[in-house]
Amino acid sequence: MFFRLLSIEWTRLTRRTVLWLTIAASLYYVWAAVENYYRLTSVKLLDGTEKMPGLAFDLANGLDGLYPFLMPFVVIMAALVFGNDYSQRTNRHWLMRASRSNSLLTKFILLTGATALVQALAVVTAGITGWHYKTQVFHFALAEFLNVNWEATLAAVGYMTLVLTPYIALTALIAVLTRSAFASVVIGLGYTQFIEIVFTSIAYGENWTRWALRNLGFSATYLLNSIGNRVVEPPPHVFSPTSAFVVAGVYAAIFLSLAVWLYRRQDIGG
Repeated sequence: MFFRLLSIEWTRLTRRTVLWLTIAASLYYVWAAVENYYRLTSVKLLDGTEKMPGLAFDLANGLDGLYPFLMPFVVIMAALVFGNDYSQRTNRHWLMRASRSNSLLTKFILLTGATALVQALAVVTAGITGWHYKTQVFHFALAEFLNVNWEATLAAVGYMTLVLTPYIALTALIAVLTRSAFASVVIGLGYTQFIEIVFTSIAYGENWTRWALRNLGFSATYLLNSIGNRVVEPPPHVFSPTSAFVVAGVYAAIFLSLAVWLYRRQDIGG
């Protein structure tokens, strides 16, 4: 039953423009980020003033820039998935197929999977863009730049998805509280794109800001250096990547548990 419900929700999601817009915008952003580096440093790369980076740089650079860019798209996508059944008054229809808990958990797993898909496609896009510039534009042999730890690359897709799951769970909670997709979008974007940015900027360097959702992802980006077999320590005012992953998981579990608890007690019409 769970996989049947997941299949139904996946079909519903693929019929939404927001999924394809998220994928297209994210891949364009990753391509532009990598392309912009090579375009701006082309003279230095050709005359040897600056060393040609390895493929690991392209992969890490793509995922690093994608994190803040993808965040609002994840919020919007989650708001529509969790909130549209309220707006369309179809909650009761879908609950004939599964329990309330399973309904929310399925949506959460679906959105986590969709986020991971975007991350994986971003890695491929960054790699192809880097390959193109190295071999087709600058005419270097790609074999010279295959400094990639592929296990670390695969892990990066996972942990960069993990640090976005608190936003998915928080949006689920907002959707249950407001019973509105529109309100979930407004509140979710207001928090991620204004409140969180303002507070973490004003209090930059303060130890308490390490608990902010945005800074958990910032911590995770330091681990992206492992794609090139490098170790870079994060600044002292943020968590270590491992601690950030644990905190992100706890946040996601708390927000999702609250959403499920409230959803099971709601009087749902439709």
